[in-house]
Amino acid sequence: MREFLDTVEQKACAFWARVDRRLLWTVSLAALACMLLAHGFAFTNLFPNHDSTIVVYDAQWTMYVLGRWLQNLYYPLIRGKIAAPWLIGAFSTVFLALTGYCAARLLHLKRWAAALLTGLLACCATVVSALSTYNLWTDAYMLAMLLACAGVWCAERWRSILGLLGAAVCFCGCLALYQSYIQFAVGLFLLLMIRQAIQGTSWREWLGHGVYALVSLALGGGLYLISVKVSLMLTGYQLADTGNGLAQLTRLGPVSILAGIPAVYQNFFSELLGHSGWNDRGMRVATALLLALSVLGLILLLRGKGVRAAVQAAIAVLLLPLGLNVIYLLTSGNVYILMQHALFLIYALPLMLFSFGGTGSPRKLWGWGAALLCAFLILRMVICANGAYVYTKLVYDQTARQVTAIMAKVQQLPGYEEGVTPVVFAGEFTDSDFAYQDPGFGRYEEGDLHQVNSALTYDGTIKWWFQHVMGSTANVVADQAQLDQWAEDPRVQAMPAYPEGAYCAMIDGTAVVRIS
Repeated sequence: MREFLDTVEQKACAFWARVDRRLLWTVSLAALACMLLAHGFAFTNLFPNHDSTIVVYDAQWTMYVLGRWLQNLYYPLIRGKIAAPWLIGAFSTVFLALTGYCAARLLHLKRWAAALLTGLLACCATVVSALSTYNLWTDAYMLAMLLACAGVWCAERWRSILGLLGAAVCFCGCLALYQSYIQFAVGLFLLLMIRQAIQGTSWREWLGHGVYALVSLALGGGLYLISVKVSLMLTGYQLADTGNGLAQLTRLGPVSILAGIPAVYQNFFSELLGHSGWNDRGMRVATALLLALSVLGLILLLRGKGVRAAVQAAIAVLLLPLGLNVIYLLTSGNVYILMQHALFLIYALPLMLFSFGGTGSPRKLWGWGAALLCAFLILRMVICANGAYVYTKLVYDQTARQVTAIMAKVQQLPGYEEGVTPVVFAGEFTDSDFAYQDPGFGRYEEGDLHQVNSALTYDGTIKWWFQHVMGSTANVVADQAQLDQWAEDPRVQAMPAYPEGAYCAMIDGTAVVRIS
């Protein structure tokens, strides 16, 4: 036993000796600073909204049917089941810092470039969307991102069976937490192939590296599918047949895949360069300039390298948007920004290019330009994030006030008995006077960040709101079929909608509140 412990200690010391501590400190400070600047409000406030009204994790069966079985181990064993904002922020920051370090070492980024890439991944719209609407899962998503990068690390550091097995395990873990983050692995492999092309790698070695990457991804995907089947067999559940679920993959064929590729590229550039609630004009211009600088940087680095290097780099660059957005293809377009964190890895391209050696004046100028544009993007992302959280907090406060007022009126209905009398909310919360209305927050009401104007949106949120947020014993109906049936009842349709007049009444022993 003593010998075993000594061996472990020696290996741990050897591993620590290989760690670039200055780089680790740089990305850690960048992660901490950017996460606090962008998301400090979300880490220090509780504003349950939409899916985040769960508050206490009780979605085990949902994660099994969605193929995200590892979440059912992560929360009870590591993070805890309660959506504690500060703890979520702490775990997310650690995972992000390790991701930044891993990506920086793989791509040989300079420390300033590594800090900027970490900041961009920290402040981007995907993290804002997660923390404002799905905060319970944010750290799990960050862990999925880390595992994707760790898988590439294993594959690249140990070009052997051991490396492939390590990569497969990491990729399996990534997919079992949140499938869309596998795009990070694909993107990193392609960025590495661009780097290899610039370094003058032979066709045999370059293509061999691509095949090796595909094998590692395939092994990870195969292991994941086996794990999903095992988890379903043990629990007795079946995969959910949703538009962006695993069942969708079984309906994809070669023809549909090929036909969907142009849409992948269109969506990639429309997300980064198109108008949205999180992507203002300044950000779009900065991104366009960074892409232009990437082209210039490639031209500079490929001068005198020959046709082979140029062709290799061109192939990898052309495949990069597809790799970073492959989930769009696999889900037949059923995606939103929460699933597209990897899009922002495109900013690693100019940062990697300008991390190459060289002291020429044009390269220095373009390097400074890339750094300033990335810093500008981080600033705009920070502003967008804080605005989104203020909006979400106002929506939460509005919902809390109105539900309290409504329930006070419901409790005064003749024959109402708390905890016994069924309570029905008929109508759509988001399409009613119940919803929060302020034109000043119009950019956040467009849905680009998956935000909504009411903390209550569907039947599940009604259940979780009363159970977790209010701690109420009210017998609220939280079954969409029943709610729809009540909404179509002529007696309910004859009632005025909230907040007008008698918007709540006792009907057949049920307290009915007409929302819209």
